[in-house]
Amino acid sequence: MRTFIASMAACVACSPAWAGSDLVVNEFNCVRDDRWLVSDGLTAATDSDSFFGRVAGNGGDWLELVVTRDHADLRGWKLQWVVGGPPSTTGLPTTNGQELWFPDGSLAQGEITFTNSSQWADVRAGTIITITRLGTSQGGLDTDTSFDPCNGDWWLNVNLGSTELLSSQWNVVSVPGFADYATGNKLYIDHQRWWVQVLDAAGEIAIGLVGEESTAAGGGWAGSGISSREVGKLEEEPSQATTIFSNYQDANNSTFGAANTWKSDDPADFDCRRRQVMAALRDPVRAESCDACKPIVLNEYNGVSNDKFLGGGTQEFDANTPPGQASDAYFGRALGNGGNWFELVVASDHLDMRGWRLDWTETGASGSIQLSSNAFWSDLRAGTIVTFIENGTADGGLDTDLSWNGTTDIWVNINTFDTALVSGTTSTKPDHESGEFTTSNDRWTLTIRDAQGALMMGPMGEGSLAYNGGKINAEDVCRLREDPRANTDATAWFDDSGDSSTFGAPNTWKSCPGNVVVAQSMSALLASACEWPGKPGNPADLNGDGSVDGVDLGVLLGNWGGSGPADLSGDGTVDGVDLGILLGNWG
Repeated sequence: MRTFIASMAACVACSPAWAGSDLVVNEFNCVRDDRWLVSDGLTAATDSDSFFGRVAGNGGDWLELVVTRDHADLRGWKLQWVVGGPPSTTGLPTTNGQELWFPDGSLAQGEITFTNSSQWADVRAGTIITITRLGTSQGGLDTDTSFDPCNGDWWLNVNLGSTELLSSQWNVVSVPGFADYATGNKLYIDHQRWWVQVLDAAGEIAIGLVGEESTAAGGGWAGSGISSREVGKLEEEPSQATTIFSNYQDANNSTFGAANTWKSDDPADFDCRRRQVMAALRDPVRAESCDACKPIVLNEYNGVSNDKFLGGGTQEFDANTPPGQASDAYFGRALGNGGNWFELVVASDHLDMRGWRLDWTETGASGSIQLSSNAFWSDLRAGTIVTFIENGTADGGLDTDLSWNGTTDIWVNINTFDTALVSGTTSTKPDHESGEFTTSNDRWTLTIRDAQGALMMGPMGEGSLAYNGGKINAEDVCRLREDPRANTDATAWFDDSGDSSTFGAPNTWKSCPGNVVVAQSMSALLASACEWPGKPGNPADLNGDGSVDGVDLGVLLGNWGGSGPADLSGDGTVDGVDLGILLGNWG
């Protein structure tokens, strides 16, 4: 027995770099229960998790994995964790009959096994799997296996209480100092040399020990020590090539359930924000499973409070370093930055949005914007920028402007008090008046559904489960920092910005490295845009025979003074305005 354990210890301490694992470790939380994520250990008060926000314990003990092979069968796969590092190489490890898998029973250790549930029989590449010890009521998260990659939901969360999905065991009952963990779900993650390895269904090590200072086990830990206010994370793209020598680092920000972000260590682009894209894993899944012809994309929204300026500061100078005059391309440097507004880009040609509903949420509130059946909404062209704004021009916003020529003018603006285009708005906020809606820095999202209630977009925005672009504050906008595409979803690169905003125009941002202004291009979208498959015929073709003629005129005159499909303007009455629309489409 002593010889066997000694040889096992030696094997662990010099484990080779296994490659080609279907499942790789992406992130793990080491924040102590009574502490917060913080960059310097003492003073920072803004570091947070993209899901949990800024909370003590940062969600408790949790571990994040990424699936790197499509249609992976994870039934029987195991995660084996240990606290305190490898056993001494100068003597035999301690044995006390409590060794679950690691040959030193004096160290806390455990094992989590994926059950034979059908949930694990066919897992798609690019899926993020998080495992939590605490449930939602305890500050963690309950099991949620909803999965909708075509709309940006690539995340499965499993709480260890869901024994039909995961089984687990640990030895903490017999390890001094772990009395508080003797009961409950079996996962303990610590900031003092916590390691984990992945085993396949055959019991073979798919990826050896990963964790703080895992160089002692033959790994390639690239960071410094993890403090009790940090997480450990993979700071590169996860793939089949991920090994124990990949770039695992300690960090003061986390993105539970979403792709990792980090600041570059490369001197050439030091301090640039980097992020996992996972396109190599996810694009084949999208191509196989998702409609390539998606209708619309959230492009930007305003989070600036009414009493603040973009970038903070005063009318003269913002609060950036060095200070400047951050402004919007249309509003300039204005208090509130135009008020509540958001911007969409039409991604499919000839889009019919009549009767669509735009639902917004923020922490503690929600509401909707109901579009009318006005003929304007019946045929929107790809690449059109559509802004929705609450304030009119007289109040520092903008009245409705439907001018558009597709070349020099690709922007239309909708004021939500314009009842010809917006049937009304709702809100859970008190004293709501139809026409009002909200955008904010408080985990705001937008979801769009068609007239039949089918999901067309979202949710997108800071409150989306896939958002990983930095915390939006009361002096920021949120913008899409890439070219819009027909398959843009919530996993796209949205980020916070206090430098500039571009209401009604393509987004801009500064390159990193280089600090060069980059402008969004619509050319790729226009080149690949498909016609929206749900588009009906010309709205003035009232009988649907493919031509606007005397028959349609007869239908309209037969409904004169009434309502219904012949109300082409959407103003509630069939009258001369609708007659003019029909005659304008004659033939």
